[in-house]
Amino acid sequence: MSFRERFSTLYDLSLFKDKSVFDMCQLGWGEEGEAWGWKRRLFAWEEEVGGELTLLIHNVILQVDKDDSWLWTLDSSKTFIVRSAYNFLTTQHPIAQPVVVSSLWHKDVPLKVVLSAWRLFRDRLPTKDNLFHRGVIDNDSRMCVAGCGLEESSHNLFLHCNVFGSIWHFIYK
Repeated sequence: MSFRERFSTLYDLSLFKDKSVFDMCQLGWGEEGEAWGWKRRLFAWEEEVGGELTLLIHNVILQVDKDDSWLWTLDSSKTFIVRSAYNFLTTQHPIAQPVVVSSLWHKDVPLKVVLSAWRLFRDRLPTKDNLFHRGVIDNDSRMCVAGCGLEESSHNLFLHCNVFGSIWHFIYK
């Protein structure tokens, strides 16, 4: 879990949301460091949460002489290879767990994402099934483009399709 999620109240109150970890370290993230700038004075319980955050990052040592890099863990070379991503996505089992709707709604979520989620949960996405019901396409064109053998509906695309459902499951994790 990211610090932004775990300490969301402190993040919301922070004056330095646009700063990098390096910048915050330079400002000083000790108890009296300048990195802890707040929009208002913290309540006692918020100060306790701040103390928990301080303890977590107390022993962090930034290595400024090393470049950051991404490591792709699905391949032994640790570099991104399309085949490894394809193999991972095609070997996933269909999703059997429900999506927790409350985890999607957050005030920092962009409006277009909120609207897409709203359309998804109300079955208003332009899937082939919805286009058929509105008379845009005929019955022969309703099958999923991924070739999973099911009709293309939002329920199938996001949960049960072997290709697209596994992608959304991976993103959700």
